[in-house]
Amino acid sequence: MLESMQHILMSVLAPVLVIVAIGAVVQRWRRMNVKTLVQLNLYLFVPAFLYVRISQSTLSWTHIGGAALTVFGTIAVMALPIYYTLRTRRAAGNTIAAVVVGGLFFNAGNFGIPVAELAFGKPGGEVQALVVLFMNTSIFLLGYVALALAQGHGAKAALGYFKLPMIYAITAAFAVRETGYAPPAWVTTALQTIAGGMVPVALVTLGAQLVTRARWPRWKLIVPVMSLKLLIMPAVTAAIVWALGLWPWPGAQLILASAGPTAINTLLLTIELDGDAETAADCVFWTTLFCGITVTVVLSVLLALGGGPV
Repeated sequence: MLESMQHILMSVLAPVLVIVAIGAVVQRWRRMNVKTLVQLNLYLFVPAFLYVRISQSTLSWTHIGGAALTVFGTIAVMALPIYYTLRTRRAAGNTIAAVVVGGLFFNAGNFGIPVAELAFGKPGGEVQALVVLFMNTSIFLLGYVALALAQGHGAKAALGYFKLPMIYAITAAFAVRETGYAPPAWVTTALQTIAGGMVPVALVTLGAQLVTRARWPRWKLIVPVMSLKLLIMPAVTAAIVWALGLWPWPGAQLILASAGPTAINTLLLTIELDGDAETAADCVFWTTLFCGITVTVVLSVLLALGGGPV
């Protein structure tokens, strides 16, 4: 098992973390425009990646529905216990919202996609593309509502989710998948080329985002978030996967995805709504830093138990 963990750390996690570190170093050195990098990911690379992976996916609708139930079910199971635990500790409303969102929503895109493809190849990317869809739905609707209510805002701006091009890229991808109609070869080639750039650009962006928010955290808040996000959430996801009969595939990828760090988008939403941005930034930074250990352990266990594409 120890040798397996070492192999996974070096072959799957190390390449990801090295590129993240490069992004952080370049950001310190040249001060890239992080907002532009985020927009490139959100409006170009991620939609192209989702289109290519989903349009070529061979997953059944049963597995697609199971993936949706797993993602939303895990959030539902964990949300109330986290909320009531913090309420009993008399935490401030905006801090509760930041911790709840930080503990529930994981980085499915610029961390999850590279790890999925390195761990399980193209099939991993196909499943992770769906996870990106479901997780972004959760973040921009459920997450926004939680943060908005904590700050006394309405949830009306959650409709901004429908302005994201990934929604329409995914719709087009499913249409191509189900009808068999494909755009001209030159369009497909262009989209595949853009999709191929998604992983390095996403990881560099992640590194640049993290280094701008790095600071010593409030451990009394961050340790519970890290425990919930990196340890308890994969266990809850595994139980749901088992109950829905999704093991070994796509269940293994769903469990691996849930072991990822807190999503960057939770920080962006918190800033937008004038919430507890410091706590949100701590959740993102420190879960990303420590997930190298926990993701390695989770993936080692999954492979040892026979998880993976069938």
